Amino acid sequence: TKKTEAKTSKPDKLTKIEGIGPKIAGILADAGMDTFKKLSTAKAEKISEILVAAGGNAYNRFDPVTWPKQAKLAADGKWDELQKLQDELNGGKA
Repeated sequence: TKKTEAKTSKPDKLTKIEGIGPKIAGILADAGMDTFKKLSTAKAEKISEILVAAGGNAYNRFDPVTWPKQAKLAADGKWDELQKLQDELNGGKA
């Protein structure tokens, strides 16, 4: 019998998250973290590890502590709440 592949979800535009630009979105996608839902369940420490592993110590300056919370709001379609949170942030930092 032929195994059917699990249906993969379409990647989300992670650059909608304050603090994530195209390069970081690409790094996260390469690590399998390509949807708001996946990002929302990640620990900030794990995100930092992924960034440093892919881009070196230059990525230590990024603080992804708010990214999972932002991603959760995006995954839930709570765009107004996300915008309000982002208005309070500075480059993704609380």
